[in-house]
Amino acid sequence: MEKNAKKVLIIEDDIYVIRAYTIKFQKENVSVESISDGDKALEYIEKNPPTEVVILDLMIPKKSGFEVLTALKGNKNWKDVPVIILSNLGQDEDIEKGKKLGAVDYIVKASTNIEEVIARVKKYLSP
Repeated sequence: MEKNAKKVLIIEDDIYVIRAYTIKFQKENVSVESISDGDKALEYIEKNPPTEVVILDLMIPKKSGFEVLTALKGNKNWKDVPVIILSNLGQDEDIEKGKKLGAVDYIVKASTNIEEVIARVKKYLSP
């Protein structure tokens, strides 16, 4: 991995999803950090301010993705970090709530292939 590799933080509790995205992102020279629950995510972010993009699942243990998103967007140091929701919750209300809380994109896992997700995330990574 190059020293100036782009970085993504994935907040997701499914180890298989994390592995799949980590492999795909690394092929694109994007390094990945992953956290498996909402409490740990906020603790991690406190010590390691967010990287370039946060990919956030909504159904995670401890604190929900909505709670994590609210905390991120409510903190002056992190409010400008792009957050992309990647969730199986696909109801219009969930999508609308995620965007109102500050997510730059909302991707429904079940209806989007991994290459499309990578392409959408890359739009928010610095050149």
